Amino acid sequence: MDSSHATKSCVLILLVALLCAERAQGLECYNCKEVPVGASCPSVTCPYTGGFCIYQEVEVIVDSHRSKVKNSLCLPFCPPNVQSPEYLGTTFKTNTSCCQEDLCNATVPTGGSTWTMAGVLLFSLGSILLQTLL
Repeated sequence: MDSSHATKSCVLILLVALLCAERAQGLECYNCKEVPVGASCPSVTCPYTGGFCIYQEVEVIVDSHRSKVKNSLCLPFCPPNVQSPEYLGTTFKTNTSCCQEDLCNATVPTGGSTWTMAGVLLFSLGSILLQTLL
């Protein structure tokens, strides 16, 4: 094997190792509670192995007045949607979605996480390197 092939193999192995090492650090989720829908949230590393990024809109209806807030967080389980019965003129409704990809609990889908895009790039580079080796 000449030095060109050895270099290409090392680059491919390094890219795979970097991608795997970052994912081993844990799931990244946006994290905020009871903020207006559309507000931005900071991200955190989920402390739960096999956890879920949660996006939840909570609507509170008091008589004829409606108010919405959002929660973005990480939980070890995916909670169900809830609609409470009306009690003293107040009703609570939740719309919950769960996912297990980095930063997937945004209000508006972001088009994929950075690591998903890195995986696509890695696959593309790997294909090119393999073609040049053959």
